[in-house]
Amino acid sequence: MHSCLKLDTHCLRAICATSRSATLAIILLFVCALPVLAQARKVLTLDDISDLINNGVRPNRIAQIVEEHGVGFELDDRVLRRLKQDGANETVLLAVKKMSARYTEERQPARRQQEEASRKLGEETKRREAQKSRLAKVTEPTGKTKDVTNQKNTTATVRSAEAAGRVVNLRSVMSTEAGKISGEVVNNSKQTLRDVRLQILYSWRWKDEHHPGKDDPGKAIYHVLKQDIPAGQIVRFNYEPLPPFAAREDGQFDIGVKIAGFAEVFEGSAPR
Repeated sequence: MHSCLKLDTHCLRAICATSRSATLAIILLFVCALPVLAQARKVLTLDDISDLINNGVRPNRIAQIVEEHGVGFELDDRVLRRLKQDGANETVLLAVKKMSARYTEERQPARRQQEEASRKLGEETKRREAQKSRLAKVTEPTGKTKDVTNQKNTTATVRSAEAAGRVVNLRSVMSTEAGKISGEVVNNSKQTLRDVRLQILYSWRWKDEHHPGKDDPGKAIYHVLKQDIPAGQIVRFNYEPLPPFAAREDGQFDIGVKIAGFAEVFEGSAPR
């Protein structure tokens, strides 16, 4: 009986030692996995920070988490009011302000690119409107229209990008990493289309969006089709940037194509 009791005691000690070893191993695995989990986590939202505050996390720890992960918003009056209402102290606010400034700085290249594309589109629209006005002045007092294209009883009316969708559209558009574009322009109208202008927007997407470079190659190109497109017909187009884009490993282009403008050619009298 005594021998059996001694044996059971030894077994119990062995089981306890094994359990402690297993528990220690699990804890070590969890600790080692923390850096990996931290790297995979996305930047903090305003709701994330509010949850940390409302759950009683210490301000110094919240500030540390904010600086480790960054934030995905800009610090304006609305955000500042909410953080203060949630109970954020000066330590948390300073950390949020710092990381928000970094977030704003990282977004500047994309904003400049969008502003430049909008500016160029605005200039193109003004040029088209001016051309439309010049064409309108060609009409004679008799109500007949001059031959503005050196063709008998033919006039071209310029349409803006807003009118493009009802008259002409793109299909089967494809692009390559080198920036080459191809596709088809479909004339849905009953008139011949001329000077169809395409806007090709090369938007640069950084491989590391949180640490973008300073030489953003994004730009907008305007490409005019040389051939007329008869009513109801389809014309294929191809565009290749010259010089070709240099190979880069820090990002890639997102390429978009749309109709920026065109002219409708009316046979006979001028359109009313």
